[in-house]
Amino acid sequence: MKNEDCSWLVDKRNQVTKESPFNLEKSFVLTLYLPNGAGVFPTDPYTIEDEEDYSSIIEMVKRVIEGIPSIEVFFSVEFVYREIGSERNLFGTIDHGIDAIMAMLEELNQTIDGEVSKTRETVLEKINDLHFHRAPKDFWFIDDYVFYRKDHVFEKGTRCEMIMPYNPESSYKVLCNMVGIKNEGNYVEETFRAFELMHIATFTMQKKLMPTIMTLKDDGTVAIVSYDASIKTTTYRKINEIAREIRNGAPIVAVFHVCEMLLYNDPEAYNQDYSYRSQGEHTDLLSFNMVTKGGAANFCINSEALLDGKEDCLFPTLTKVDTAVSFSFMNPLVEAFESV
Repeated sequence: MKNEDCSWLVDKRNQVTKESPFNLEKSFVLTLYLPNGAGVFPTDPYTIEDEEDYSSIIEMVKRVIEGIPSIEVFFSVEFVYREIGSERNLFGTIDHGIDAIMAMLEELNQTIDGEVSKTRETVLEKINDLHFHRAPKDFWFIDDYVFYRKDHVFEKGTRCEMIMPYNPESSYKVLCNMVGIKNEGNYVEETFRAFELMHIATFTMQKKLMPTIMTLKDDGTVAIVSYDASIKTTTYRKINEIAREIRNGAPIVAVFHVCEMLLYNDPEAYNQDYSYRSQGEHTDLLSFNMVTKGGAANFCINSEALLDGKEDCLFPTLTKVDTAVSFSFMNPLVEAFESV
């Protein structure tokens, strides 16, 4: 509980209850997602006196996006709430404070095993009633969009994310044991192999797979996020968010990603936006990506090979694919690892 965020929350609680409320301002951040990273464009902050309505801000964003000479433009819109004169993200701080309380309660439960505390139960009940904290962190204040230039269409993405009912971080050994991978010393490769086998099995049973990102830390803990989204902007944003964590010192040693992918038979298809090229002839693949300090690797397997046992096809078995990293959506992670 002794950290900068919790200290700030205690100080502000005392100020609000004993003195006066503090003044908030809201800033709007436009982020464009590019092959080599993201361009972030914050606006001047708004206060309650000069706040603009959401529709006016989105119209302003559209005018900016229309000026970008690209077949399709992926971008997100975020609102950040701060105390006037501070750079602290208010809701991010509240979230970290709740995480700290839950971690303390979990530690107490383990220390005083078997002893029921009405106070601890009451606090947990109050936290569980906070819908803000239970939802994925990016759902409240971030919207994802794509602009298709040919038809002049702005599409707002829809998305969902799997919420785990337990601690989302666990040892990589748990994952390896689930699929029969022996722990022989190279925990990065072992974890990636377990990640591949787990999702191949899931895809074979369900015939569909949610995009999933897994991070591996230097202490061997893994964290998994499975999500679904109607546009690719959500994936680009999540990759850039993890890249930012790495640059800020997070002890992440590897990032794994899996998704269903379309490989187009005609290279000219890539000169069209997704709404058109997805209608052309293509091969359905399951694509696995791994990024570490040592670089990036991509492995693919044909969906028909998994579902129908087809052998006469492209990538009938899991195959390493030679790709230009500079054109990979995982490139922000490559550059983040290179910078630390």
